[in-house]
Amino acid sequence: MAPNQISRARFIAQNLESNTQLVYTTDIQHSSYECRINELHGRRISGCFHGWVILSDHHDNVLWFLWNPLTSKLICLPPLTPKEKDSYECCLSSPPDDQASVFLLFSDTTPTIAFCRLDRKRKRLKWTQMSYAKQLRSVSGDDDCFIQSPTCCNGKVFAMSWNYDHLVIQLDIVVKGKDVVINLLPFVEIPHTPIHCCPSHNSFKNRHPLLKGSCTELFFILVGFKDEARKMIVDVYLFKLDMTSMMWKEIIDLEDAIFFLELTDDYSTCYYSCAVDSGLGGYIHILGESGKTICSFHAKDRSVTLSSLPCLVQEKQAYSWAMLDWRLEVDHAKSKQEEEDKDSKIVDKIDFDNTTGESQLLNMPLHLMSLIMDHCIGAEYIRFRATCKECTLAAPLIKWSNKTTLGRLKKYSLASPWLMVLDNCRDTITFIDPIFGDRYFIKTPQELKGGYQICCSRYGWLLMLIANSEYRLVFFNPFTGNIIELPFVPFLEFFCFSAPPTSPDCMVVGFTTFGPEHLYIHFVSSESTWRKYTLDFGNNDPHSYHFPTFSGRDIYALCNNETTEVFKDITADDDYSWEVVIDKGPRSRCMGYSTQYFPTKCDQDLLLVIVGEFGESVEVFKLNESREEWEKIDTLGKHMIYISDTSCICLEAKSPEMENKIYFPRLLHGEDTKIVLYSLETCRYHTFDDQQGFGADLFKTKHLCHPHTWIEPSWS
Repeated sequence: MAPNQISRARFIAQNLESNTQLVYTTDIQHSSYECRINELHGRRISGCFHGWVILSDHHDNVLWFLWNPLTSKLICLPPLTPKEKDSYECCLSSPPDDQASVFLLFSDTTPTIAFCRLDRKRKRLKWTQMSYAKQLRSVSGDDDCFIQSPTCCNGKVFAMSWNYDHLVIQLDIVVKGKDVVINLLPFVEIPHTPIHCCPSHNSFKNRHPLLKGSCTELFFILVGFKDEARKMIVDVYLFKLDMTSMMWKEIIDLEDAIFFLELTDDYSTCYYSCAVDSGLGGYIHILGESGKTICSFHAKDRSVTLSSLPCLVQEKQAYSWAMLDWRLEVDHAKSKQEEEDKDSKIVDKIDFDNTTGESQLLNMPLHLMSLIMDHCIGAEYIRFRATCKECTLAAPLIKWSNKTTLGRLKKYSLASPWLMVLDNCRDTITFIDPIFGDRYFIKTPQELKGGYQICCSRYGWLLMLIANSEYRLVFFNPFTGNIIELPFVPFLEFFCFSAPPTSPDCMVVGFTTFGPEHLYIHFVSSESTWRKYTLDFGNNDPHSYHFPTFSGRDIYALCNNETTEVFKDITADDDYSWEVVIDKGPRSRCMGYSTQYFPTKCDQDLLLVIVGEFGESVEVFKLNESREEWEKIDTLGKHMIYISDTSCICLEAKSPEMENKIYFPRLLHGEDTKIVLYSLETCRYHTFDDQQGFGADLFKTKHLCHPHTWIEPSWS
């Protein structure tokens, strides 16, 4: 292995039918090449521990092997007789040359462990089956949970019990002569994550936990998906355990380290490298279900970038993936210690007061610079202040409550809604202008700190679910700071509201599939409680309503992303009608489970935007109620649409270059301020200042994991 390649993370993709392997590196060139590794012939990579690669036979998990890629040594274990359709997670307690080394297999169908002691003095190795059901019940108090995600850390074996009681379990392995005794001991609770605060993500099927150990470090990873299909990643959380205080600490910057995850229904694998080439670290790479895409979560800015694998990898139809660092973990620890020793060297103190780097560019009277700044706003104001000391004096800090500044900001922000991002870690709210690319920052109000979820956005107001000690619904205007709390209501899944909450006509509507009532309505200005309604779905209950949209006093909603239904004439008199407008969806090119639907009101028409899984298809349909069908349209005319998970806004464009476009809540990879948009004229994705476009899909764009939405600036 070439020295300059030793710190690159190397992915190996296996085609288990043709017995070929593809090596793919994470360098800038994303190089890949095809090869054949004899030790991998007919065998699947199932894990990597202490520099040893765990291999299993491809078809039935009967034969298991331990392979050292540095020495080419291969250890063949005796055949295992598994139960029908058993899948396993594996773990190696210590290197095979350790007299107490034990190889363990954890079944995913029964609470059993199959283990084999790797005793070199024995002529024949043997398997032992052990049930851990009673031990786990006494530790967790749960009768229906399994051990999963086994890993090694600090010379010990750990795993998780993941059900109602989330625990890290230590497997205390004691070798006594020829016998091996394994006891389960409670070690520490799984860390609390903000995903728990979001009821829509509380389903176990929507989350995937992983435990990973490396040398003396123990990590916990939680991947959150949008729905039970588990195709779209909405968030990732990473924690490291402090072994002294036994407290989990969230990692907000991976620096030069990376993780690689492969999550499937049959098994999950997690690989870790603590030192890769500079500029390539900081990511958790998650292999897509099709094996053709990778979602890369960047821990520092909490974003997910979607990438397609090289054509060679896709053409060879790789079925199994692994990441090999080609180095023993002890080498990692040594390298890390050397880096720490290097960083700890004492350096001379630098006297910044004696520097002479002040800019002489603006050598003009202070009152003239102040006069110029009276006509500046937003990012240009911030950049001017950062130029030099004189500029800071000429442009003092300003507040939005300042009437002069407020007037300029109102005029400046009329062109487009802004992308609003709520950073709960730093307690800041960021606004990104999709036209100019400027960013604005404000502090999160004290009342909103903690767990929260954006439910809906319209008219410059957010409807938010605050999850502190209990769930609360509030309206929040980030431009004025006003907060209006709503009466308590059980968990609702989808919301809409008819007008700003300061209006006497404001009505909030929510839908849920939980409980006997399905429809909740609250008249903000005139009532102190919610009205509840039960909808009779016959044998098709429950129904899920997505993106309810007001049209006057009527509410249109997609039911299970298929039928279009309307609730007409909703008033305080409890007199409304409920009917199906269209009993089937539009004829779209993309009808998969991961297809996204965004209905919105455009003047007097109801539009529906349909986006494919990877953005490879974007279609717009208009509802024709008289003909009871969706009609496909190829242009928005002078209108523009802003879509996100919690808002879909259609407005008339303020300038010709903004019209006939759909704005996505995504950023171009490598750019922090360039919003991604889709042009119906070119059928390509662009940024606002890019006329050529950068692609026909959403690859190489970033999804923001922080709560975010589009919001129309409003100071009323």
